[in-house]
Amino acid sequence: MLAGIPGPIALLETGAAAGLCLFPDRYAYSYDTPAGAREIAPDTSARGIPLLPCRLDDVVSAPRRMPEVIWRAGIDLSPIDVTDAEAVAWLETLIWPGSVHDDRVARLRAAVAVARADPPRIEAGDILDRLEEVAAQSPPDATLVVFHSAVLLYLDAEERRRFADLVDGLGARIGRRVLWLSNETAGTLAEIDDRMPPGLDPTGSFVQTVDGIPVALAGQHGGTYEVSPFRL
Repeated sequence: MLAGIPGPIALLETGAAAGLCLFPDRYAYSYDTPAGAREIAPDTSARGIPLLPCRLDDVVSAPRRMPEVIWRAGIDLSPIDVTDAEAVAWLETLIWPGSVHDDRVARLRAAVAVARADPPRIEAGDILDRLEEVAAQSPPDATLVVFHSAVLLYLDAEERRRFADLVDGLGARIGRRVLWLSNETAGTLAEIDDRMPPGLDPTGSFVQTVDGIPVALAGQHGGTYEVSPFRL
């Protein structure tokens, strides 16, 4: 999705935690598509960067280039410092136990190493209070991508509505091109549910939306990405 945005982009993650999702341009990706495997990686000699696998139902969805990120920031009630060993150890405890999840632990550790080399800026505060202020600090010549994953479920219905309204008018208020990328469960916002393809069961997946329009179902840890139901 990010690789398809022309020109430079600025990333603003709401509910960023340690900010590991703020480095999509510094990770490598392997896509299993109906037309075979596709891989992309940053143009760097760095070793040990995480490789993120994903199974796609449509080869067209496989990115062909890395996104051009020129600015990144996050907002979180309690930011996690990637340079704090105890805080990172706590993050690891959030991964389900068992050898089947060893790959996830390894990817987390590799992502932390990337972030520690250039610690992300994570502003402490409520996303409803800080969004516009932080967004206005992004470069005016970049497309600002406000994104989040599994965050709005921690807000009540009124707060979700406030957040959606804030993002909807954000570009006009700060004089930027703003794109809203959401990865949340069904039932988060009624208008998104109303736009889902009839009969599609999103149970067990996140609904990915662009500016409030559902475009795909995503696996809970990014392992799958389905666009076919949204192209009928």
